[in-house]
Order: sequence, then structure tokens, then C-alpha cells
Amino acid sequence: MVDLDASTPQLKAVKDWVDAYRTLDIGNVEPLISKNFQFHTFPETTNIPKEAKERHIERYREMLSAVSKLEVRI
Repeated sequence: MVDLDASTPQLKAVKDWVDAYRTLDIGNVEPLISKNFQFHTFPETTNIPKEAKERHIERYREMLSAVSKLEVRI
């Protein structure tokens, strides 16, 4: 894993974001997401609609709970 040197406010925000996602708990990520957040899928030709913060969090809560049970082996 990469450990960021959070020597500036911008790097601290990025480090907090990465650390929150690394826990695989969307509850840790939610406070870091803006209240007017919208998730866009690109390319837009796929016709997938934009998601508001609540829908995005709901969808990723399900996905992260499944990923938390995976083991990676080489």
C-alpha cells in the first residue's frame, strides 16, 4: 500500500479519502462526500443515469460489503 505524506491540506484530504475507502466501509467515506455530489458514468453513450449522493452510497454499500469478503492470493 501507498502511504501519502499529508503535508498539505490537499494531500490530507486525499489521504483521508484513500484511508476511508481502504476500510471498505462506505460509512467512513460518506462524511467526505459533498452534500450535492453527483456520480457520472463515462462515456455518457452508455445511457447510465447520474446518481445523487444517497443512491451512490446505497449502491456502493452493497458492493463494498461483497468485496470485504474476498481474499486475494498469488
